[in-house]
Amino acid sequence: MKKFQEVICIDDKFEAHQIALIPNRPVEGKIYTIRDVFTTRMGRAVHLEEITNPHLDHPSGMGTFEPSFSVMRFSPLVSEVESIEEKDVAYA
Repeated sequence: MKKFQEVICIDDKFEAHQIALIPNRPVEGKIYTIRDVFTTRMGRAVHLEEITNPHLDHPSGMGTFEPSFSVMRFSPLVSEVESIEEKDVAYA
């Protein structure tokens, strides 16, 4: 996954403590645009153009952070044009 890529949410199930801390969460079946991709201690994560959240205090006590969402919650969208171009390259 990369910045500006469109993705669809495939998992919008959050634990109670996540729901309490993160007011704005992705919804299964909705399309989003990746704002940023990075690695956290839990793995690869994204921020989305369509969703922002209040910053939380970092557990280390060193500043704040905006909550992110695991890349595992999303599937990339592939447009019909991209799919055709990839097939053309594969068969060339």
